[in-house]
Amino acid sequence: MSFRKLRLGLAPVVVLTGGLVLVSNASASVINTLVTGSSGNVTVSLNSVIFNSDSAAVGGGNSDVASGTTLAFAGCAGGLNPPNAGCLTQQEGITVNNADLTLTAPSAANANTFLTFAAHPNLVFSIAWPPGPGSPNTNCASANANGLSCSVFAGSPIILTYANGDTFVGLGVSGKASDTGVAGLAGGSSYTGGFSEFFTNQILVGGVLVNPTPQNIQLFFCPTGVCQPSDFSSGRTISSSQSGNFTATSIPEPSAVFLGSLGIVMLLVGARFRKSHGTRA
Repeated sequence: MSFRKLRLGLAPVVVLTGGLVLVSNASASVINTLVTGSSGNVTVSLNSVIFNSDSAAVGGGNSDVASGTTLAFAGCAGGLNPPNAGCLTQQEGITVNNADLTLTAPSAANANTFLTFAAHPNLVFSIAWPPGPGSPNTNCASANANGLSCSVFAGSPIILTYANGDTFVGLGVSGKASDTGVAGLAGGSSYTGGFSEFFTNQILVGGVLVNPTPQNIQLFFCPTGVCQPSDFSSGRTISSSQSGNFTATSIPEPSAVFLGSLGIVMLLVGARFRKSHGTRA
């Protein structure tokens, strides 16, 4: 086979390769880490986590972008602006779940706009329901040393972890992230992360101010130590500052498409070669 014929035979491969590379490069992905903080706070009850308005959120919201953010997306190579043009700006407002998370599954619209950004309307995070999971341990009296955890009731997505006589509170979430709006979530990046609070203020249990250990928090919400139906409608709440950390990862699917397509084209080129020249011993 002459060089000229070989070049003509491989031309489709070159064209396809270039086209797929361009498709891959043009398809932006949300990757790396978003860190959030708040000068506002959250109000926690047995039924919900309410994200209160954040006065520091530029553009409005109930949380904001914090230092340490390395998120990259369309128009942003990663990090914060300045110095990285097009990126998130520290204290840019974030609206979390239209202000609240409850034990009731959100509507599809709310689930698909779990995190939205004041100055980047095409950047959006969804939430997979339910959040969590929480701890299988509901005996919070046993969470009495650093690192030991519990949840106030079975099925609660919130984990209470003992920390030097106070309590670290965690709420895990996951979902999809898109830089092309809600329409891009189906093919968006996957993320995992969550919110955390650190309860340090004393709480009133049995008429006495006590440190906010996991056991005391459980007794604050459920005085018998086991949550009753009436406890869920008691209206008891605890407020605290909050922060969040969410890491998105992207799987480069175009490479698999490219390899499969390249294999098909090579088979076609081989068939064309055998047809033109026959099989040689």
